[in-house]
Amino acid sequence: MKIGLTQNDYPIKRNILNKVSDCEYVFLRKNNNLFHSLSTLKKIVLRKKTDIEGRYFFYQKPKIDILHLYNDINYSSQKWVTSFETLVPRFPETKNDHQQTEPQHIRNKKTENALRQIGKKSCLGIISISQASANIQLELLKNYPDFQEIVQSKLSVIHPSQKIILRDSQEIYQNTESFNLVFVGTQFHLKGGVEMIEVLKKLREKYKFRLSIISSFKTDHYVTKVTEKEALETKEMLKKEDWIEIYENIPNEKVIELIKQAHVGLLPTWSDTYGFSVLEMQAAGVPVITTDIRALPEINNESCGWLIHLPQNRLKQALYFTAEQREELKKTLKVQLENILEDIFTHPEQLPEKSRNSVERIRKDHDPVIFSEKLKAIYSKA
Repeated sequence: MKIGLTQNDYPIKRNILNKVSDCEYVFLRKNNNLFHSLSTLKKIVLRKKTDIEGRYFFYQKPKIDILHLYNDINYSSQKWVTSFETLVPRFPETKNDHQQTEPQHIRNKKTENALRQIGKKSCLGIISISQASANIQLELLKNYPDFQEIVQSKLSVIHPSQKIILRDSQEIYQNTESFNLVFVGTQFHLKGGVEMIEVLKKLREKYKFRLSIISSFKTDHYVTKVTEKEALETKEMLKKEDWIEIYENIPNEKVIELIKQAHVGLLPTWSDTYGFSVLEMQAAGVPVITTDIRALPEINNESCGWLIHLPQNRLKQALYFTAEQREELKKTLKVQLENILEDIFTHPEQLPEKSRNSVERIRKDHDPVIFSEKLKAIYSKA
């Protein structure tokens, strides 16, 4: 069976590419997408960008059996399936509905037409990578009762797969005189890096630890609103700390090696659609401190890690939409993170059990074989 892919980026590699062993994967040309061509033409002629996000339509039908998209909708007759991390269709008209104190959606024809495409026989299914995202999808469907039943019938939740990463955790936890901490997050500020540093600087007065930061310090414009200048200043400030090592743009193999050396992982994030680094840490037996937004409480808990409970709306999005909410979020995050770290540093005997439970959770909930079988079952509908 030939599976067509439209991109070769991280989400595709992480969730789709080579996940079913007896399938052949084919990367399709971008210029076979009508929406891409229209966007290019408009940019050349009118010097204006057209938003083609979330849409795909073939000029020529490619020689594939199934098109597997990510966050996108297919408008051609080709049989297709899409995986998503928030909702589909992912349009400007839909993608921020959940990012409000009280989530709400304004009905529109563009979204209605996209849901109609999902309802057609050519769509084999829509796959949410978490229950949190599935709930956001179901919330959208409430606004389109004519399509609610058919689209919901095609919705499934399949968490990403994760292989076990071998390390000698027993040896790691025999030495707790000094702790190795690891933080993995491209967007340092968005992932709670600033609050984490403030807490750790305070705890440096009482405890011994080192911190590895794996980040490109990429800015975000929708939550923390940090500028590139501010991000650079933060990075330069951290480089002066003798207890911090910063790693930028390193291969995944190096990331894994750093994770394997850690006692505890950190992801005190403000916003995250999933938290793939959490899976890698847990797979190596590294328990993680995370917040409890979006998918994170589905993949982390008090048995295998620690949760920071943030103020959030009913769709598990953290409340950061006003200045007051952001200040409350920062305060809550820092207080709980400090308490958790104090508990870890004073009671390190809890770490081996959480380490074992982390690995066991990955074996149980992210088995690559079971993931492949679930994906294959959807493909078999073709």
